Amino acid sequence: MTTRTKIAGAVLGAVVAGALAFVPLTDDGSAADGGGDGGGSLAAGPAQKEAVPSFTATDWVSYGDQVAVVRVTAEHELREPDEGADTDTAGAGEDYLARTVDLQVKERVWARSGAPALPSALSFTADGWQVKDGARKELGSPDSSRLEVGHTYVITLARFSGGAWAPLGSGGVLPYDHGRGGEGEFRGETVTSDAYRSAWEARAVPGDEAPVASRTAGKPSSAVREVLRGTRPDATAARYPGLDPVARYRRAAGGGSEPAETFCSVAAPLAVSEDSRYTPQELAAVLGDLAALAGRDAASLRAYAASLTAGDGTPAAADDAAREASVAGIERECGTDVGELLPTDV
Repeated sequence: MTTRTKIAGAVLGAVVAGALAFVPLTDDGSAADGGGDGGGSLAAGPAQKEAVPSFTATDWVSYGDQVAVVRVTAEHELREPDEGADTDTAGAGEDYLARTVDLQVKERVWARSGAPALPSALSFTADGWQVKDGARKELGSPDSSRLEVGHTYVITLARFSGGAWAPLGSGGVLPYDHGRGGEGEFRGETVTSDAYRSAWEARAVPGDEAPVASRTAGKPSSAVREVLRGTRPDATAARYPGLDPVARYRRAAGGGSEPAETFCSVAAPLAVSEDSRYTPQELAAVLGDLAALAGRDAASLRAYAASLTAGDGTPAAADDAAREASVAGIERECGTDVGELLPTDV
């Protein structure tokens, strides 16, 4: 890219809300090119950390729920009721116009064990437009596809807090036109798989895990599946399958030496104030972890977890006596208000 206008878009850091945020691979805050010129019509967002890492296979299997081949079928402007230039984020005379995209799932490539079912069609917020003095300019990440209508992609998707599906992050969106990884739309341009691979290999850091983008360039989706099947998730993240990706990553990134888990630290996401979403199976998994750390309440926790797994997750199917005992035990031990302790995503 020869032209780079840096503005702070409204979607920065919005992965939690189901949007793609801007995240270059460089650590110095620069928007480094991945090789090649052109792309001057695309404005680049500034360097920001996303809520979840998304470039490597370890990232995908630790924090992603589903990987799919999708095709973008439509895009829509997303205007706020009282829109106008935000001088705190866009600069004088500049505005940000958000965009949503509609996707059709063409192939399901991989899913983590116990992952929620992926709908056949979905929509979410993607990079939009910079508007300055009435002129509109496409805005995108210097290290990711923009998601443009008519193009196909391999995307690692996750269901975030509140139930919204979205890409795990900018590193989890790969061009996939004509059934070849790295071929199609990247940074607002149409690229070949060879150029795409070269761009990523030029940034390789010895000793670091290579991104999925470079490992699967020029290959079919089955190669992505094999890479993921051969990758072990982060051990800490794997212990919290019931948490949304952001909460899982926060657990995994809690420090170089992980503190020992306690009954109350495992129970913390169940607090009403956390507004976490759980299917019956996900809630049962958390209750099973709690039972392993519990004393006198272990039997009640296991019984309630078993009823959730065996039933359909409705109040009628749950073991009410075990549920009430579990609520009492958690609140007694931790002082945490867990409400009725019923599944919140049924």
